[in-house]
Amino acid sequence: MIKKIKLALVLTIVGLLQVQITTAQDEFDIVRKNIVNNLKAQAKTTTEAIATLQQNQQADGSWADIQYTDDRITLWTPIRHLHQIKEYCIAINKGYNRKLDERIVAGLNYWLKAAPKSKNWWYNDIATPQALGEILMLIDEAKVSYPKTTKDALLESMKRGDPYKQTGANKLDIAMHYLYRACAAKDAVLMDAAVNQLFAPIEFSSQEGLQTDYSYFQHGKQLYLAGYGAVFLTGEYKAAAAVMNTRFALSKEKQNLLYSYLTETFLRAIRGRYSDFNIEGRSISRPNMLDKKNAVLDGYAENTAAMLALAKNIDPSGARAIDAAIARIEERQPPALGISSYHKQFYRADYTMHQRKAYSFNIRAVSVRTRRTESGNGENIFGRFLADGSTNIQRTGSEYFNIMPLWEWDKLPGITCRDYLTDQPAVVEWGEKGNMDFVGGVSDGKYGCTVYDMDYNQVAAKKAWFLFDREIVCLGTGINSTEAENITTTLNQCWLKGKVGLAKNKWLLTDTEKLDNPAWVWHDSIGYCFLQNTRAVVSAAMQKGSWKRINKGYSDEEVNGKVFKLFIDHGVKPANASYAYCVLPNVALQEMNSTVTSNIKVLANNNQVQAVANNALQMLQVCFYQPQGLSYKQLKVTVDQPCLVLVKEMNASTPEIWLADPSQKLTELTVTVQVNNKPVTRHITLPDGESRGKSLKVSF
Repeated sequence: MIKKIKLALVLTIVGLLQVQITTAQDEFDIVRKNIVNNLKAQAKTTTEAIATLQQNQQADGSWADIQYTDDRITLWTPIRHLHQIKEYCIAINKGYNRKLDERIVAGLNYWLKAAPKSKNWWYNDIATPQALGEILMLIDEAKVSYPKTTKDALLESMKRGDPYKQTGANKLDIAMHYLYRACAAKDAVLMDAAVNQLFAPIEFSSQEGLQTDYSYFQHGKQLYLAGYGAVFLTGEYKAAAAVMNTRFALSKEKQNLLYSYLTETFLRAIRGRYSDFNIEGRSISRPNMLDKKNAVLDGYAENTAAMLALAKNIDPSGARAIDAAIARIEERQPPALGISSYHKQFYRADYTMHQRKAYSFNIRAVSVRTRRTESGNGENIFGRFLADGSTNIQRTGSEYFNIMPLWEWDKLPGITCRDYLTDQPAVVEWGEKGNMDFVGGVSDGKYGCTVYDMDYNQVAAKKAWFLFDREIVCLGTGINSTEAENITTTLNQCWLKGKVGLAKNKWLLTDTEKLDNPAWVWHDSIGYCFLQNTRAVVSAAMQKGSWKRINKGYSDEEVNGKVFKLFIDHGVKPANASYAYCVLPNVALQEMNSTVTSNIKVLANNNQVQAVANNALQMLQVCFYQPQGLSYKQLKVTVDQPCLVLVKEMNASTPEIWLADPSQKLTELTVTVQVNNKPVTRHITLPDGESRGKSLKVSF
């Protein structure tokens, strides 16, 4: 009897083990099939393209137009060899041509023999093993016959990088080829480790990666909503799609984090099909990178629509918002589709997003807590001033698309800077740290005020933006410099579209014109109204440059075009100079008159306080640089510390108050609101930890 029981237990255990082994084997097959199906769905392989590749491939498996000894840092040409083999593999899986097996094997053997290497670790540790992994998935699924020695050598060559030593998008990228290798080798232990590291970045981080305000950092505390932020989204959705219907499937909690970053941050930074130039990092210096429909890098299409299709498959509950985004990006619907009024201050990233159906207006700044836009690997050579309050103003979305080679980089939209004879390269390659702490914004989710207390490159200025529905008021004060160059503040520098209108029924008739105390300038449905006496310069001239000028990896062929440029001239060595102007991002030329800004009242623009009231909205926005009181009509607001205050329903007996601490140093703040001589005081405990700088609603 005992022997029978023991035998039954043994058989049960063996049976369970067989079930577990079968389940594990089934999961490898499921993952491989998922990966292959996604690769096929995204591919645009054609029989004509395959025929051309066959015609040009040599007997040894190589292509004559690829330089296999190339070791450059960017645009490394040998990676094309693997992309072309991958095209063969996709063709086989789509049933186009089963005669490609020998060409695939020859190409892989040539790769192993040539063993190309780049001076850039990213190609060696990420791009190459990822491409090899995708090829292995495709040929195993198609049951291509090839020697085990070749497969073993390929798997061995893929052992590059360590996800445990990386963060954010880089961790994810390396873990992805670990997943491919685990699946190809049917290695359960490696599969567990790969999945663990793939989904580890989907959590809030205080360093690189996803932040608590749903911004994204890479290479230190540096804004990268696209670029590495896009790699993060694309990679995570690819990984989630790969492990669907297995025990590794992405948890609902992590799905929600990913979806929030996608819809509340990434997609909102895209107008139509084009992204805000400030979210790209050093990728801003690469051709076509703002175009989220057709951007291509190193042979890989950064196809946002394809990523969104994966996202919808992972989380069908978000289909409506995702479908609207795809329609905007593919230009089947206008940029306004599905867009609501929205304002967000990314207090972790020193970035402001202000969105209306008719336009987007975003601001990039930098503080002691963050880094300037990087200029590494010979890319984004002149981008050092991007974080000095540059403003991305989009209506159609294409206003800045591929303008970067032509830009005068000391006149980026929104910045105050020295007017150099030639563009100035970055002094720190991988993201220079900011040096001021009073940088941030206050927001109620629809409106807001942003401040950038600037002291950089021997130019000081207190810059503030007050963002409403129809108007964005831009104030600057305390502008000082002792350097030899003129100091300028640029309102915009974008592609010229149509005529440039000037006050008093005039048109800009010459390439460049100096304006003494202009009332306004109008261009491409955007009005620029000057709110104080101003010396300005407007230009509609031809500008030229080359991609190589801003990124060493690209062509030195001349690029040219006509550019609209409008800037304020503060002169040489200004002492406490100032500016005040209003941007109207959706206005017809006929509306440009003396009453177009009649709802706006600039209450203060000095070193102690900058403040603007919008009478139509019954709203007051104030930037206090010191303990101060400010009165307007029957309302008075007093604070005991420097801060930002937004007052809604300012004519009511109990107005709504929002406030924020841009310095992120304060723990408490006292605010007194006095309406009709009836003061009410509140002692406020401010957000702490990772929420420092976050806006807070105060009840009175």
